[in-house]
Formats: sequence, structure tokens, C-alpha cells
Amino acid sequence: MSKRLFSVLVLTGLLTLPFASNAGKIGFVNVTKLFNEYAKVKGIDKMIEAKFNGPKKEIETLIADIKSLEKEIKTNELLMTESKLVASRTKLKDMIVEYREKGSKLEKELQIVRNEEMAAFRKIVFGVTQKFAAEKQYDLIVNEGVMYAAESIDITAAILANVVKEAK
Repeated sequence: MSKRLFSVLVLTGLLTLPFASNAGKIGFVNVTKLFNEYAKVKGIDKMIEAKFNGPKKEIETLIADIKSLEKEIKTNELLMTESKLVASRTKLKDMIVEYREKGSKLEKELQIVRNEEMAAFRKIVFGVTQKFAAEKQYDLIVNEGVMYAAESIDITAAILANVVKEAK
């Protein structure tokens, strides 16, 4: 059974070989590279940084406060009364919980903004790629899931130039 399957696969491969040589124009777009360059041009990173700078500084301040309180507890643990020590440890635990909550919230908001930007970007890239393929008479343009793409078929730079024009 397996020999027969192998024979069928070999025969199918040999029959399709002549058609493969007639393959049309093929291009590859590196979407990750494209997005990184697009983000630089659009200033997405600066926009995100400006939007999240305040909450990020709050978290950094909270981290500094936690470290300070940890140091204070460690240094003065033997000198503190039991009630003061318990109160300080409780405050430290509350600060750590607050830090985790704020960090988690910030990360979620940041992910939402990135996803929104990525969705807008993908929409632009899809339109630009469709137009580019029609103008340059490409039969196939691929992106994700490619294990190897020769430099000769990499059209990322051309697509990027068109995306930048479209985005302005």
C-alpha cells in the first residue's frame, strides 16, 4: 500500500513539474519588517510612549516605593513594634498587589492600542499589495509562513514605499 502511495506521489510530482516551470511572477513581503519600518515612519512608538508615559511613571514610582519599604522593613525589623511591623508588611503586600494590577492593566491597554494599530496597518498593506500586484502583474505574493524567500522575490521595500505614500 505504501509503495503504491509513493508511486502515485512521484507520478503526480512528475506530471506537475512542467506546470511549475510556467509559474508566473512571485513576490514575498516580510510583514514584520514592513510593520517595523512603517511604525518608524508613522511614529507609532512615539505615540504609544506619549500615551502611556504617565501610567508607566506611576508604576516606576510604585516600584521605587516598594523597594524603599522593603529596605525599611529589613533594616528596622528588629526595632519595630509587632503592630508596626505587621502594618508595614501589610502595606508592602498591598503595594505589590497594586503594582501587579496597574502593570496588568497597562499591559492590556498597550496590547489593545498595538492591535488597533496593527489592524489599520494590515488593512493598508492589503490594499497596497493588491494594487502593487495588479500594476506589476504578479501572480502570487506571499507573506507569513514562508521558510525561505530569495532576495530576488522580496518586494518588501517596494510595498513599504507604497504604504508610506498611502499613509500620508
